[in-house]
Amino acid sequence: MTPDKGDLIYRCGGATLDAAPRCPGVYRFFSEDDVLLYVGKSVDIATRLNSHLAGAREPGRQQQMMSNLYRVECELTAGDVGAQLLENAAIKNENPLYNRRQRRHRKLWTQRLAEDVEGFLQVQPSDFCPGGERHEAVYGLFRSQRHLRDSLRSLARDQGLCLRMLGQEKGRGPCFAQQIGRCRGACAGEETADAHNERLIAALERQRIAAWPFEGAVLLEELRDSEAHALQPRRQYHVLHHWSYLGTFARRDQARRAAGTRDLAFDRDAYRIAYRALRGTNCQLQDALSGETLTSPFGAAT
Repeated sequence: MTPDKGDLIYRCGGATLDAAPRCPGVYRFFSEDDVLLYVGKSVDIATRLNSHLAGAREPGRQQQMMSNLYRVECELTAGDVGAQLLENAAIKNENPLYNRRQRRHRKLWTQRLAEDVEGFLQVQPSDFCPGGERHEAVYGLFRSQRHLRDSLRSLARDQGLCLRMLGQEKGRGPCFAQQIGRCRGACAGEETADAHNERLIAALERQRIAAWPFEGAVLLEELRDSEAHALQPRRQYHVLHHWSYLGTFARRDQARRAAGTRDLAFDRDAYRIAYRALRGTNCQLQDALSGETLTSPFGAAT
């Protein structure tokens, strides 16, 4: 049986579910015995909660989850960037029952680029360490070397790149792919290193994990557009260091203290959220220690 609004306990400043905030934030569903069922985020929590209730009218996983729902708790944010970062961290750290499970691979592989003596960029498989600093760009994350090689072969085939010039095949002279029209002839002197490299980098761009472009940790200061709810923060500071998300704070001094941690852990989803934020215009960027205003090297998204 799907719960009615009046049957639920909604905890956000003592309000009822009818008074759910129409602003950004993260919400959590709990069962009566306090099991965390689900974590979600929205730019308009009230509308999202109503959509959950409406979706539970049809048999399925949503109805099953909502039939066990007893309590809703909300954590309001100044904007959508904070909601995305907090939701991602909560799903991975709190293991809610009905969220999609996040696969955690013990070992991941990535691709680095190195120039050979002829000026061609070769792709080198490399271990990807989730901890530590990010001083160079790498391309893609793969669960095995085989997965990496299969992806690279598919990319070379689709883009007419030469696997031999990429360092993936041995031999001299025209490669087999060139003979059957799948390679544009870099191995036969029909394409320059510059042209081949340019196409390779363009093809890999969607897989790129950028090097960290700042000297140290930074704060993304996010301001609310308008006061939609009395408990909505006026501003929040999101702390990032070498693409590691170190938390969201209401006060700058709290954010600066968090920025001093050396326990850095890369998360691909947090990276994507942070990268989009650095390309956007909704957050002010500043050095975590000095407070100096910084300019994003990635520019605004087009």
